[in-house]
Amino acid sequence: MTSGAPRTDRLLSNGRDSGLTGRRALRWGSGCGCVVVLLGSLGHAAAPSQWTVEVLMGLLKAQREHSVRFQESTYSSLLTKPLIAHGVLKFVPPDRLEKLITAPSHEQYVVEGNRVTFESERKGVKRTISLEEYPALRSFVEAFRSSLNGDVVQLYQVYEVTLEGSREEWTLLLRPREPSGKSVVDYILFTGSEGRVATIAIRAPDGDRSVMTILQGAGR
Repeated sequence: MTSGAPRTDRLLSNGRDSGLTGRRALRWGSGCGCVVVLLGSLGHAAAPSQWTVEVLMGLLKAQREHSVRFQESTYSSLLTKPLIAHGVLKFVPPDRLEKLITAPSHEQYVVEGNRVTFESERKGVKRTISLEEYPALRSFVEAFRSSLNGDVVQLYQVYEVTLEGSREEWTLLLRPREPSGKSVVDYILFTGSEGRVATIAIRAPDGDRSVMTILQGAGR
């Protein structure tokens, strides 16, 4: 990795403030992050001559796995210690994304088409919203779908994109361009090697953050 590459610990150590917008972004956003994980969770492709965002998106698009397991740590001003969750991420082509939390409680987030559904066994609630009603969330989801389709142009339209490091150890930093996107997320930071994603860090504007680590072995 180059010396100037952004590090997860460096970015996540910045100050925080209170608010609910960021926590909402962590819930929905980390679910959307499964797209890139699922695309990049298989093997390695042949080495290209240059290491660019286009090359990385091609690697992530070329390799697919139905599901992967994860561990996610959420840090919030409302918590005295990080909340650790385990679960499974699933992708069903062409546009269905699922995040199933299996511990410490059972929750499910599903993004399908223009609908987002949240269901919690512990809270006894099930809620469905339309992305048409939430422009900021829609732009967030569409950015990850553009990664799925290898649509680098769309990705650049929604985010400021910075790729640093090398094929063997890279970081991909996304910062929203539009005010609506900035109201939901400060940045998304992917780390990985070749076509495999290792971690996804999401920081909300209020300083709350989550770090998802992709575990070895397929999910169920």
